[in-house]
Amino acid sequence: MKYGIPKNIISILIGSFSAIILLTGTGFEKKISGRLDINLRYAAQESKHLVWIFFRDKGDISVNESDPQDFLTSRSIDRRYKRLKGSDITDYLDLPLNAGYIKVISDMGIEIKRKSKWLNGVSCYASKLQIEMISRKSFVKEVDLVQKYKRSIPLSEDFNGNNSGININANLTALSEINYGPSFNQANLINIPAVHDLGYTGSGVLVASFDSGFDNLNHTCFDLIREKGIRSFDFVNGDTIVANDTGRMGTGAHGTLTLSLVCGYDQGWLVSPAFDSEIILAKTENTDSETPLEEDNWIAAAEWADSLGADIITSSLTYLEFNSPYPSYTWQDMDGNTARITLAADIAVSKGITVVVSAGNDGFNPDHNTLGAPADGKKVITVGAVTLGKIRAGFSSVGPTVDGRIKPEVMALGISNYTAFPGAGNVGYLNSSSGTSLACPMVAGVCAIMLSANPLLTPEDVKQLLLSSSERTGQPDNLTGWGIVNSLSAVNAAIRFNYAVPGDFTLDQNFPNPFNPSTTIKINLKKEATLSVIVHDITGKEHTRIVSNKFYSAGNYSLKYNPESNGLQSGVYFYTLIANGIKIDSKKFVYLK
Repeated sequence: MKYGIPKNIISILIGSFSAIILLTGTGFEKKISGRLDINLRYAAQESKHLVWIFFRDKGDISVNESDPQDFLTSRSIDRRYKRLKGSDITDYLDLPLNAGYIKVISDMGIEIKRKSKWLNGVSCYASKLQIEMISRKSFVKEVDLVQKYKRSIPLSEDFNGNNSGININANLTALSEINYGPSFNQANLINIPAVHDLGYTGSGVLVASFDSGFDNLNHTCFDLIREKGIRSFDFVNGDTIVANDTGRMGTGAHGTLTLSLVCGYDQGWLVSPAFDSEIILAKTENTDSETPLEEDNWIAAAEWADSLGADIITSSLTYLEFNSPYPSYTWQDMDGNTARITLAADIAVSKGITVVVSAGNDGFNPDHNTLGAPADGKKVITVGAVTLGKIRAGFSSVGPTVDGRIKPEVMALGISNYTAFPGAGNVGYLNSSSGTSLACPMVAGVCAIMLSANPLLTPEDVKQLLLSSSERTGQPDNLTGWGIVNSLSAVNAAIRFNYAVPGDFTLDQNFPNPFNPSTTIKINLKKEATLSVIVHDITGKEHTRIVSNKFYSAGNYSLKYNPESNGLQSGVYFYTLIANGIKIDSKKFVYLK
């Protein structure tokens, strides 16, 4: 009796074995990741997959052969000169992708979605066969899945707040030059009113906010930032519209909340830390279909923000799991080296951008961290949530990272924050939402104030000064990090920092103060400088320049100021010394007419 295998079975086995060779790389260098390999095994041949294709190099071009102005705005170049001390302002990561490599991919019929010069690759929609074919190309280093995360849901996001326009909680007894209304408690918890009274409000700092969209930008609390101009891009729908509209993917309620906590300004209602900053907005998350976000949207937004010269990125989106049937990142991947979105966040910091992210809302687990990417980043500032009673919110995610670093770093209010009411046309305010996503933008606002006080701080400087001035400095742990932020201590530390006063310029308090009709301001210069002395109100609006871009030799100077000629009204104002383009100090004066 003969035993054998039918020919048709042999053919099936040979075909299957060939497919395994293609997918696993047996017989040649393996280029398809394990995650993608698992996904392809059970996928139909014609189905499309969103994948990263990473390149081995960028071709023959070198950094020295490239002009930074070819791929960066002047504001981005200026930021890098200020923040990348002792380093070249551009490197290999800034070089554009190799056009020849991209052409080969396009010619294969593969639909390119995003291009990332930082990660040296493209995200694409490709079939199983196309993935197999592209993985054989010599210029390809790896093919991997683009992760599709589920957003970490806040404790409460029901939007059942006060939409009447009536201030039901105004704090009229707060001792401050600004009436914070019901937002006083959240601001005071991190010592914001004291900093605003010094004249630091985020002026001159460009903040990039990444979220699910922004559906109520015409709200009164955004009047100041609209006057300055807002640049935006929707990475979900591929245009500049970040508001909601019929037929558009994603809704922007969450972005309205978080943005109002960075820069909202409506006296008697809501005053947020960096209300005098400038803003760019990126819609990176598609809230449709179980709130998925594709990490390539976030990475593209980070590169876009860098090119426009953003000083800060604030992102209240943390991600871990993504939609079935795809494999997910797990807590074990929260090591600062695995998630692509985390790698991009740390690259942004290396370009001179301070990146502030929320820790996540997955609470405490005694066995492991509950962080979501990019909160595990080594260079980012990760923010957890506390109550007004300074107790850690139960939903606030905890560390440590897998490689043993403390997370979160700092804390701010994340329960029942007072925010703008979302929804186009709504004029009221809301205080029923909670989550680390609401603590994050407030800390980002503090960082903006620090950079306003000292524009030469590097992201590493900002992070270290913030931590060393927070409530639990010296006793950090993986529940609350270095504790609740103290913005006054952080700003004072920023002013005193060794980069803060180039040439040791000092600004004295005017005398007399209060005054009428005139006052004297004294300035001490240990080195020559080009100076401006600007008078502005509490919102940062400029009224006049006592001195405008005038050169002074080293020495002591007295400037006499009589505001009658420029029609200044009675009230509280600030005067600011700017030396060689750097804000040195601000003082407050009272004019009695």
